[in-house]
Amino acid sequence: MRRALLLLLPFLASLSIADPIIYDITQAGTKIGQNDFERKPDGSFTSVTIIDVAGIRIESSLSGSFKGDQLVSFELKQKQAGIDIQGKYANGKASATVNGKAQPEKAVKLGKRYFSNYHPGLTGSMFTNLPTNVQGPQKVKISIIDAGGVEIEATVVAKSPRKIMKDGVEVAIRPFTLQIGGQDIEFAVNESGTTIGETIASQKVAFVAKGFEAAFADPVAKYKELSRPTFEAKVLRGEKVKMRDGVNLVHDVAMPVGDGPFPTILVRTPYGRTGSMLGAEWWAKRGYVYIVQDCRGRHDSEGAWDPFVPERRDGKDTIDWIAKQTWSDGKVGMIGASYSGLVQWAAAVERPAALKCIIPQVSPPDAMLNIPYDQGVFMLLPNLWWTNLVRDKVSRMDRATQPLPHPEKLLTLPLSKLDDAVLGVNVPFFDNWLKRDGMGKWQGGFDFVSDLKNVQIPALHISGWWDGDGIGTKTNWAAMRAAGRANQWLIYGPWPHAFNTSPKFGDLNYGSDSVLELDSVYLRWFDTWLKGKSVLWEKTPKVQAFVTGANKWAKLADWPEKASSEQKLYFVGGKELRPAPVAKGKSAGFTYDPRKVELPDLKSTNLMEGGSTIVDMAGVKGDGLVLKSKPLSAPLTIGGPISVDLYFSTNVVSTDFFVFLVDVDPKGVARLIALPGKLDVRYMSGLDKPRLIQPGKTYKATLGIWDTAHQFKKGHRIGLMVNSTLFPNYARNLNTGEPIFSATKIKVAKQVIYQDAKRPSALRFRVLGG
Repeated sequence: MRRALLLLLPFLASLSIADPIIYDITQAGTKIGQNDFERKPDGSFTSVTIIDVAGIRIESSLSGSFKGDQLVSFELKQKQAGIDIQGKYANGKASATVNGKAQPEKAVKLGKRYFSNYHPGLTGSMFTNLPTNVQGPQKVKISIIDAGGVEIEATVVAKSPRKIMKDGVEVAIRPFTLQIGGQDIEFAVNESGTTIGETIASQKVAFVAKGFEAAFADPVAKYKELSRPTFEAKVLRGEKVKMRDGVNLVHDVAMPVGDGPFPTILVRTPYGRTGSMLGAEWWAKRGYVYIVQDCRGRHDSEGAWDPFVPERRDGKDTIDWIAKQTWSDGKVGMIGASYSGLVQWAAAVERPAALKCIIPQVSPPDAMLNIPYDQGVFMLLPNLWWTNLVRDKVSRMDRATQPLPHPEKLLTLPLSKLDDAVLGVNVPFFDNWLKRDGMGKWQGGFDFVSDLKNVQIPALHISGWWDGDGIGTKTNWAAMRAAGRANQWLIYGPWPHAFNTSPKFGDLNYGSDSVLELDSVYLRWFDTWLKGKSVLWEKTPKVQAFVTGANKWAKLADWPEKASSEQKLYFVGGKELRPAPVAKGKSAGFTYDPRKVELPDLKSTNLMEGGSTIVDMAGVKGDGLVLKSKPLSAPLTIGGPISVDLYFSTNVVSTDFFVFLVDVDPKGVARLIALPGKLDVRYMSGLDKPRLIQPGKTYKATLGIWDTAHQFKKGHRIGLMVNSTLFPNYARNLNTGEPIFSATKIKVAKQVIYQDAKRPSALRFRVLGG
């Protein structure tokens, strides 16, 4: 089970010695384990946790001793998924063994705040020494017991006290929010400072002391109109479905115990069934069959692994099979994120009769629009990162937060040797991606967008402004809107690909309201479209978009907003953005030399972490353009679609352009506010295949910046940056037009950007109300 870090703050000398505490551990409302904690008068303590979930058993025991509020020694023993860890701390030294192999001993100075992964009882006096009259976040440092006591920084936000009923008596509790490891964790303590529980909403995980369940009530329970957990649930594992070509795909299923038939919710994943099955019984208790299937060639499913390509036919075959089962009422919905979002659209364009609705979350679009190519530009670092996770038959999700094996070799040419150099192994599907350099080579598989016009079922689109696959939601929403489908809903948050898990992205904090309670939204959705229940879905706003800068949610009737108006700012002098073009404006230029890109040090980089949104506009000299508007006289709220019309010429037959939209404050600090637009100019006439351009000829290219909604404050400027590389996120265009699979020759590109009345390069965006 994947679980966020939990915080332990200081024990105080005045801490009362309580009776042993038992914490029930639940996931999606189902008990999965128990923790027993006891602290004795002499300062010693024991904490034992046992968890059984989705076929995985976790055994963790922690014991140690305090002197006053200072932890002076501890011993941790933990077994999980074949990994046996034993760690000790005493006399300022930490030691550990992993599967019997000794790790280097290290000197550690423990602070007075502590953390351990599966032991909530140690948080007894966690918040009692924090000033309760301080509003907003308070920074704290925590010693990580699981890492031998190494300190990290976290943030605690105190909330207003409240009262709950316990055994018929009203008792006071004090809730807090802990922000650590990219997660928000909700804690509560009683009047004596004892932790009564903690929850991680994004994972539906809770540790709750017996008798204090009211402090952590299921937020869905208050909606009496929604399906109630009235069924017992049973789980079947390793079930098989035969595809049209005879290949068996394997799934697990949770279903209600009782007379059916029932509607079905289907999840299809390449990452293994275990993670997606964690919430399965929550759905089964509410009258849904919940199926999680390994995609073709993944984990226990048969067949060859060719990412994305077989998902149209496999999705349809699976849904058709479900509809024929005796327990099925013939209605199927789908839910899932990332790859599990894409497979929903892939199945939907095949129009299986039983598929009634979908919830695609952070879903990619076609092969040439995001992964592996983004508007014809080959993604480099993200492609390698993902390839490293799924290159084996069994996914290695532990690699998600690890550096690539050899990032210093990212400059390797040709790109067909890049996987060998960086990952240390040849990956056939990575080579195939490089060969499939146009939509004409993806037909019949990873090519569903052109067929979205045939999809008529309801869809709830969910993504974030910082989602690396966010162009998929933008593209899919626009296609369904163009097809006239009124049964579409959209939620855009200020989130990365790990959507709705934290109010923070990189160096920004959007506030706790930026994270939504979505479980009731999903249940209301499926109750409406699969069960036909009247649960007031019609009152849900068509579009919910979080406006950064203002840091508030906007409820809209459409996207783009119907009342919005388009505004243009034109390039002037290669430095300014103005409301009107200059009739005889001079061109501006810059040089792009693929040999001179910088290779950052990624040897210790966790690619899942968001970095700073601050960009160095002053550092863009001869290799790009920087343009700014005049300071705004009043706040301005903008939204998508956002694009740049770029009139250009170049001396080469192939090159790339990137455009970045920024908010420049009165001090000159520029922050990126949306993910950049980009284009390999060989694909200006279509993504079906690359077409070389004519050197010296003037072309018009339109680059779509990814969706956002943002408020520029009074006195701020709208800024735009234009260049020809975003290495190492994207591969270098070598400017020769050779096939990227084998290209090694390099040319220097001399880019010319035109900005006159006949060739008016311009930024276009929508102005939103409010």
